[in-house]
Amino acid sequence: MSATLALFVLAAATSLGLAGLAVARRPRGVLRWSFAGGMAGFAAESIAGLVLVTQTDAPDERLLWLKVTEVAGLLLLAPWAVFVASLARPGGPELSRAGRAALVALTGVVTASAAGIVSLPAFQIADVVGPFHAARLDIAARVSVLVQLVGTVVLLAGLEAALRTSRRDARWRIKYLVLGLGGVLLARFYFMSQIALFNVEMASYLITGAAILVVGNVAIATSMTRDRLGVALSVSRQVLYRSVVVGALGVYLFAVGVLGWLLNWLGIGEELFFGSVIVFVSALGLAAVLLSEAARWRVKRFVARNFYRSKYDYRVQWVNFTKRLGSLVTLDELAPQLLSSVVETVGAAAGLLYLREAGAACHHATAAVGARRPVATLADAHPLIASLGARRAPFVLENGSTGALLESPTAAAFPEGSVLVPLHWRDELTGFLLIGPEQTGAPYTSEDLEFMETVAEQAVGAIVNARLSESLARSREFEAFHRLTSFVIHDLKNSISALSMLSENALKNFDDPEFQRDALRTVVKTVDRMKALLGRLRAAPESARLRLEVVDLAALVLDAARPAFRSDRIALVKELAPLPISADAEALSKVIQNLVTNAVQSIEGQGTVTLRTFADGARAVVSVTDTGCGMSEEFVRRSLWAPFRSTKKGGWGIGLYQAKGIVEAHGGTIDVASREGTGTTFSITLPIGDRT
Repeated sequence: MSATLALFVLAAATSLGLAGLAVARRPRGVLRWSFAGGMAGFAAESIAGLVLVTQTDAPDERLLWLKVTEVAGLLLLAPWAVFVASLARPGGPELSRAGRAALVALTGVVTASAAGIVSLPAFQIADVVGPFHAARLDIAARVSVLVQLVGTVVLLAGLEAALRTSRRDARWRIKYLVLGLGGVLLARFYFMSQIALFNVEMASYLITGAAILVVGNVAIATSMTRDRLGVALSVSRQVLYRSVVVGALGVYLFAVGVLGWLLNWLGIGEELFFGSVIVFVSALGLAAVLLSEAARWRVKRFVARNFYRSKYDYRVQWVNFTKRLGSLVTLDELAPQLLSSVVETVGAAAGLLYLREAGAACHHATAAVGARRPVATLADAHPLIASLGARRAPFVLENGSTGALLESPTAAAFPEGSVLVPLHWRDELTGFLLIGPEQTGAPYTSEDLEFMETVAEQAVGAIVNARLSESLARSREFEAFHRLTSFVIHDLKNSISALSMLSENALKNFDDPEFQRDALRTVVKTVDRMKALLGRLRAAPESARLRLEVVDLAALVLDAARPAFRSDRIALVKELAPLPISADAEALSKVIQNLVTNAVQSIEGQGTVTLRTFADGARAVVSVTDTGCGMSEEFVRRSLWAPFRSTKKGGWGIGLYQAKGIVEAHGGTIDVASREGTGTTFSITLPIGDRT
């Protein structure tokens, strides 16, 4: 097997292997399928290049496989575009409409270019028998090369944006993925620019590209062992506008164009740079070193130590710390970000955050960076917790204290030189930070410890605020639940009151056929109301809207007040004029029933309840007047419409609060006139007519 054949086979095999590895793991989302599709595209292009370079002799065969190779290179842009778009949001929100439109447009352009390659003259092949060396581009192939150039630039810009906006851990996991895929795409960009410049497709480009693909696949495989394609990133819109890749490649194309014009003008023949693979591997290694967290931190520390008086710019650090944590309101969101901020700022290799649970005599591991399987719980009697009780300043673990304070799984990640930072709130230990040694191996200075202490004070404030926010949210949930429960119990109480009045009158009027009919209607209505109440409890909140229909206000009032008709001690006066209104009969009947029940219960001994319906211009009015105990002016002004306030013995104070909301939802108003010892009149005003 020749070296050329081995390169193409290895490129195709490694690409297919990575594609299979991606989809073999679960869950299989868009990210994995698009990655597999892109790698399958690389494999198809390598196989086509293998046949073209090593297996063709006749001109027609060379032209056919050259077109197949070009089409494969075009089509693989689509899955890689989906992958790069999905890399920034695995499991997160879907792409925006503009993003989906851009992917559809890219797919359309790629498909149209591929169709042009297949159906139109694309290449000019030498009419001789022999292996493929070079071919000149026709118009269709030129368009294809330009499409691949632009698509490659977009993909590189997306990868750069993902890498720039990733956090420390995420950057470590995807670094070699971006380097491998980015390197392959960058090499393709270089070859496409050469082809576009000289209008010549050469076999050496395909062979070199296969070699570079093998190296890139090794880097991608390294990244997959670290992360398995599951890093959550967040790319801002401004990143693309500031992209270094777009600007750098634009300058490169301009420079290559000027150089090509000079070569043609001077009559100098274009020479291939046969060391492309060596240059690519060297550049890949250099990029890996530059992206190394340890290397970056060494440079940063060197600059801070030799060019500035202070290692930290406290104003910048405070602003960054506040921005990063200010919008986080739950402890689950806050803890990882807080720990990452501290670890990244001091340049540590690892970090742990332990917080004390309320009401528990232990501290739990809440967040971890660079430390696997930390001890989940530390009791208050643990030597480490005991050593922090009276301390407020950070202290360095040294002179064998690591083995004495830390258990074996944790001690391995936090050797001597690590720092314990207690988190105190009002003289109470809330938790602590365990910060690993600095990445460079240099000991922490007094300035580092002072910075950690300052950060700890701000961090514990953020932790306490997050806990207060969670407690407030739980309190609101309980309040809403209690309020709902109160409304339900009040509705049940009204139904029980109706049945109670019915039972009181049953002893005296049971033999009356008319009473029997009224009693049956009352029981049926009460059962229907209770069923409707249960239905509303089961339904989603959106279904609790008013269900408007045209009803007769007089009939509605009469039906709602029916249980009080036959009471011997209550005289019921009815002045009911028929008035058509648009209303939720169930809800409004509940209001009338509540007012009538309150009126009857406010009367001790004998009394009168008067029901009236009448028109007042374009408004319908229903009033309920009683001769009961009445209410004070102060109670009416301050407490009548407030929930959980009542003048009745054993009253819940829910009914009028709920009634006011129902009436206002109908576009109406409810008013009251009352005098202590005389009685009360409630007046409800509603729009007349059909509003459904």
